[in-house]
Amino acid sequence: MVTIRCHHDADGITSGYFLSFTIPNSKIEIWNGKFGDTTGLKRDDWMVDMRPIQNMKDLNVIDHHLPHREDREYKLISDIHPASFITWNLYKEEIPKQEWWKLAIGLVGDGQPELIPTEVYDSCPQLLTDFKTSVYQSYGKWNIGYYPSYKLLSSYINALLRTKRFEDALNLVAYSQNPKDILNSTKARGAKADVKKNLEDILKTCNSYDFQDLAIFIFESEYRMSGYLASTLQSSLSGKTIMAINRLDGSGSLRGDLAHYWRDKLKHLEYLQIDGHPGFCGLNISCNPDTLVEDIIRMLGV
Repeated sequence: MVTIRCHHDADGITSGYFLSFTIPNSKIEIWNGKFGDTTGLKRDDWMVDMRPIQNMKDLNVIDHHLPHREDREYKLISDIHPASFITWNLYKEEIPKQEWWKLAIGLVGDGQPELIPTEVYDSCPQLLTDFKTSVYQSYGKWNIGYYPSYKLLSSYINALLRTKRFEDALNLVAYSQNPKDILNSTKARGAKADVKKNLEDILKTCNSYDFQDLAIFIFESEYRMSGYLASTLQSSLSGKTIMAINRLDGSGSLRGDLAHYWRDKLKHLEYLQIDGHPGFCGLNISCNPDTLVEDIIRMLGV
């Protein structure tokens, strides 16, 4: 049995699913541990959409979290594009054509919908069908909001992943025959409602700190909410760089144009690890997040 360990987001789960068509008797494992941890993997297993922490020999890796270590012993397939795009491009002849539309899940989930190829749209025209997203009344008139289906799919899968319903997310990706199967999923809709309610609770109770262009939000949640919280706030706070940290487990996210700037400014802090794409970084803090706030105050002299 070959294990495919994938990142717990839309790009990761799509990558793992596509790769499974090329590996007989493989199982997809959505990783709930530390990003890139190879613990429990064996020779000839795969890691997708993550950069391995351990330099494991004979591990196969598909990833776009560059750079990778120069002394690596694992076998790396990499590119600057999302892992789902890398995997689809490599193995599209082995991936059934009726599954190609699921590439939209990974690409939109990683913020690059412009990469969806024409042949993927042609394989599933339903991707371009408008889907009702809102109904509201204004000045006595009913208004109905629509969005193209391809732009919505990742949010339903990510909602399941954020609420730690990993098996439900994988099954929805694997067994959906068309976009509407995902968009009409009762479980996914329920997860989206849970995420929305949890976000409201977080915004009411979190601690926030404002440092010039950086805003820090420290919250508590049993769900994986840091990326969603940071992206939501980043779009509503005039382009500020947002750091969101979950006090319960020390996980967090950094979103904004200056994400790498702040990563580099804070890299001397031994208790803090930050890395990721430009504008989109993940982080982990091994102490009380209040310590980070105190250190930034001292660093900035405010």
